[in-house]
Amino acid sequence: MMTNKIMKILTSLPIVLLFLYFIPFLGVILLLARLMVYKGKIKSSFILIGLGIIILIPNILESILKLFNVNIESIPILYNIVYFDFYNQELIGYGKLLLTVGIIFLILSYIANMIFAKMANKLKDYLEKEEAIQREEIAKNDLIMQEKREKAKNTHVVKCPYCGADNMLTSKSGKCKYCRRNIG
Repeated sequence: MMTNKIMKILTSLPIVLLFLYFIPFLGVILLLARLMVYKGKIKSSFILIGLGIIILIPNILESILKLFNVNIESIPILYNIVYFDFYNQELIGYGKLLLTVGIIFLILSYIANMIFAKMANKLKDYLEKEEAIQREEIAKNDLIMQEKREKAKNTHVVKCPYCGADNMLTSKSGKCKYCRRNIG
């Protein structure tokens, strides 16, 4: 129970985001673990994509303003954000990483969900076929047993008048098993 709580804490989104920033490889591993802990929910992928887009918004706005030949210095807040060293060196790369990892995990989780759904359907079909075969065999065996019971109800022992052997007959007359004469 304690390891389950520790795993949930390690795979929580803030911890995953911190590891993606400082140690991207471990962040990706924790994100994979998060997908397994939370049973492949793709919500995490959308959150990563959204955060990546939010981080890249100032850069995207700068590109759009340059397209329309608008001087970015006329918007001081945007200018300060875009040309801030930390944003240019660290956050743009982190935003791109979040966007890339989010898209990759979205695709992977979609593919995994499709594969699991196909496997579940095939397993379900197999189990239904096996169950149908078993029901058919049970019905066949029940019919055979019912026929044997009916035959046993109509069976009676007759002593052969010629050789004295006991014979089981299902009808009123028949042949002796030993001497092959008609009895009845």
